[in-house]
Order: sequence, then C-alpha cells, then structure tokens
Amino acid sequence: RTDVAPNETPGRAGEPDLFMSKATITQYGDAGAVRYRLESAEVLHYDAEGLTQLSAPALTLNRAPQSPWFARAGEGFVKEPDAASGNDSEVILLRDNVHLEQQEPNRIDISSSTLSIYPDRQFAETDRPVIIDSASGRISAVGMSGDLKSGLFKVQSSDGQRVHTIVSPAQFKRAISPS
Repeated sequence: RTDVAPNETPGRAGEPDLFMSKATITQYGDAGAVRYRLESAEVLHYDAEGLTQLSAPALTLNRAPQSPWFARAGEGFVKEPDAASGNDSEVILLRDNVHLEQQEPNRIDISSSTLSIYPDRQFAETDRPVIIDSASGRISAVGMSGDLKSGLFKVQSSDGQRVHTIVSPAQFKRAISPS
C-alpha cells in the first residue's frame, strides 16, 4: 500500500521539481517492451518525496500477449520504490471516479473511489467500495484485490456489508436446437 491518504495532497508545501502539461510517460520493461503508458493533463513531480502527482490520468497497462488493461481517474499519484520505507515497487494510486477495464477476451469494468495499481506485479487493490461489471453480471463489495495478469479477483465484505452479486440470466440460456 502507498502512504498517500485519500484526502491528502502531497508535495503542496513546496514547488514541484518538474512540471509537464499534456504529458505521456512510457515505462519499459527489462526486455525493452512497453510495460505501461500513462497520459496526464498535468504532471507535477516532487523529487524529495519520490512522488509524481497526476491530473486526469489515463493508464494503459500492457500484458502481452494478452490484451491490456485501461484505467482512468480524476487524479492520481505515482509513488517511486523506496527500500527504506519497505515499498519495493512502484505504485500508481488513482482516485476520484476510478475505472479499470479490459475489453477482451471478456469485458470487465471495475469502478471505485480509489485504486492502487502495482505495474511490476500486475496487481490492483482497494479498501474502498468497489463495483465489478462484466458480461456475467455485477458484484458490489467493500474492497478488492486482484491479479491483473490472470484476471482473478478477491472481493471483501465487512460485518455490516456483504458481497452482493447479480448474475445475468442471459449467460444461462441454452441454445435451442431446431427440431
């Protein structure tokens, strides 16, 4: 988890070390393939905090040969790895009307108020209410964590709120063979 609280706006005490407008950040893997592409209306980087603030970010998380995941939000942050704090991988924290979606092989749209994405691990999680829409139906839960490479998600409930699942009846209709 990242140490940026949902209501916190980090780096505001000083001026950013880097400012970009209408920026695209491309991250490459060790083999030279594009791991992700992150577009943002504004990018403010605070070197001392190892933090980059994003305005209206749009993320494309590649996972070749499978189809990519797409994420968008009102704002976001990229937290650099920091071994001293125990954070050993980069974290992209999205918040404010977050949508994470995949179109193929099966459409899925995950929405929440916040979502942390770990590009190196191809993992996403939130401890906020989440709705998962797919061709099979809809799931509402208190939180979620999931492996984006395999598409397997674990949803959480609480004492006051259970996981709520609505299954689409269309997926159970059998093809009627002509007589």
